[in-house]
Amino acid sequence: MTMEVRHFVLAPDGAIREFSPEEAALIAAGSNRLPEFAERRVRYLQVSWNDEISAEMKIQTAGAAIKFDSDGRLAEATPPSDEEKISRFEHDTCVQWALRGAEVAALTFH
Repeated sequence: MTMEVRHFVLAPDGAIREFSPEEAALIAAGSNRLPEFAERRVRYLQVSWNDEISAEMKIQTAGAAIKFDSDGRLAEATPPSDEEKISRFEHDTCVQWALRGAEVAALTFH
Protein backbone atom coordinates (compact mmCIF):
# COMPACT_ATOMS: atom_id res chain seq x y z
CA MET A 1 0.00 0.00 0.00
CA THR A 2 1.33 3.42 -0.92
CA MET A 3 0.10 6.94 -0.31
CA GLU A 4 -1.04 8.82 -3.39
CA VAL A 5 -0.71 12.60 -3.22
CA ARG A 6 -1.87 15.28 -5.66
CA HIS A 7 -1.03 18.98 -5.44
CA PHE A 8 -3.23 21.82 -6.73
CA VAL A 9 -2.76 25.58 -6.94
CA LEU A 10 -5.95 27.63 -7.21
CA ALA A 11 -5.08 30.79 -9.11
CA PRO A 12 -6.92 34.10 -8.59
CA ASP A 13 -8.31 33.90 -12.14
CA GLY A 14 -10.19 30.70 -11.25
CA ALA A 15 -7.75 28.33 -12.92
CA ILE A 16 -6.76 25.17 -11.09
CA ARG A 17 -3.27 23.87 -11.82
CA GLU A 18 -2.06 20.42 -10.80
CA PHE A 19 1.58 19.64 -10.01
CA SER A 20 3.17 16.21 -9.84
CA PRO A 21 4.67 15.14 -6.50
CA GLU A 22 8.13 15.69 -8.00
CA GLU A 23 7.29 19.22 -9.19
CA ALA A 24 5.68 20.05 -5.84
CA ALA A 25 8.77 18.88 -3.96
CA LEU A 26 11.04 21.06 -6.11
CA ILE A 27 8.75 24.06 -5.63
CA ALA A 28 8.63 23.51 -1.86
CA ALA A 29 12.43 23.26 -1.73
CA GLY A 30 12.80 26.50 -3.69
CA SER A 31 14.52 24.69 -6.54
CA ASN A 32 11.77 25.29 -9.06
CA ARG A 33 10.39 28.72 -10.03
CA LEU A 34 6.87 29.61 -11.08
CA PRO A 35 7.31 33.06 -12.68
CA GLU A 36 3.57 33.33 -13.38
CA PHE A 37 3.00 33.51 -9.61
CA ALA A 38 5.84 35.97 -8.82
CA GLU A 39 4.87 38.40 -6.04
CA ARG A 40 1.51 36.66 -5.66
CA ARG A 41 -0.29 34.81 -2.93
CA VAL A 42 -2.39 31.86 -4.11
CA ARG A 43 -4.32 29.03 -2.53
CA TYR A 44 -3.01 25.46 -2.40
CA LEU A 45 -4.80 22.16 -1.84
CA GLN A 46 -3.18 18.78 -1.26
CA VAL A 47 -5.28 15.64 -1.76
CA SER A 48 -3.99 12.30 -0.46
CA TRP A 49 -5.26 8.76 -0.09
CA ASN A 50 -4.01 5.19 0.19
CA ASP A 51 -4.07 3.37 -3.12
CA GLU A 52 -5.21 0.11 -1.56
CA ILE A 53 -8.35 -1.23 -3.24
CA SER A 54 -10.94 -1.72 -0.51
CA ALA A 55 -14.60 -1.13 0.23
CA GLU A 56 -13.83 2.24 1.79
CA MET A 57 -11.42 4.90 0.60
CA LYS A 58 -10.19 7.51 3.05
CA ILE A 59 -9.25 10.82 1.47
CA GLN A 60 -7.39 13.55 3.32
CA THR A 61 -7.05 17.14 2.19
CA ALA A 62 -5.03 20.07 3.46
CA GLY A 63 -5.23 23.66 2.31
CA ALA A 64 -2.86 26.61 2.60
CA ALA A 65 -2.14 30.05 1.23
CA ILE A 66 1.27 30.17 -0.44
CA LYS A 67 3.27 33.24 -1.37
CA PHE A 68 5.92 33.52 -4.06
CA ASP A 69 8.83 35.96 -4.17
CA SER A 70 9.74 38.22 -7.11
CA ASP A 71 11.51 35.31 -8.86
CA GLY A 72 8.53 32.99 -8.52
CA ARG A 73 10.07 30.89 -5.74
CA LEU A 74 7.97 29.75 -2.81
CA ALA A 75 8.48 32.24 0.03
CA GLU A 76 5.93 31.11 2.64
CA ALA A 77 2.96 28.90 3.36
CA THR A 78 0.35 29.83 5.93
CA PRO A 79 -3.23 28.91 6.77
CA PRO A 80 -5.60 30.69 4.39
CA SER A 81 -7.29 33.84 5.65
CA ASP A 82 -11.08 34.02 5.73
CA GLU A 83 -11.04 35.68 2.29
CA GLU A 84 -8.80 32.91 0.92
CA LYS A 85 -10.80 29.93 2.11
CA ILE A 86 -11.14 27.18 -0.47
CA SER A 87 -14.78 26.83 -1.44
CA ARG A 88 -16.59 23.50 -1.25
CA PHE A 89 -16.87 23.54 -5.06
CA GLU A 90 -13.11 24.07 -5.51
CA HIS A 91 -12.35 21.41 -2.90
CA ASP A 92 -14.63 18.83 -4.49
CA THR A 93 -13.35 19.64 -7.98
CA CYS A 94 -9.75 19.01 -6.89
CA VAL A 95 -10.68 15.77 -5.11
CA GLN A 96 -12.60 14.47 -8.13
CA TRP A 97 -9.77 15.48 -10.48
CA ALA A 98 -7.19 13.76 -8.24
CA LEU A 99 -9.21 10.54 -8.19
CA ARG A 100 -9.92 10.47 -11.94
CA GLY A 101 -7.49 7.58 -12.55
CA ALA A 102 -7.68 5.87 -9.17
CA GLU A 103 -8.52 2.20 -9.10
CA VAL A 104 -11.31 1.79 -6.61
CA ALA A 105 -13.98 -0.83 -6.01
CA ALA A 106 -16.79 1.70 -6.40
CA LEU A 107 -16.62 5.47 -6.38
CA THR A 108 -19.54 7.65 -5.31
CA PHE A 109 -19.23 11.40 -4.80
CA HIS A 110 -21.51 13.03 -2.23
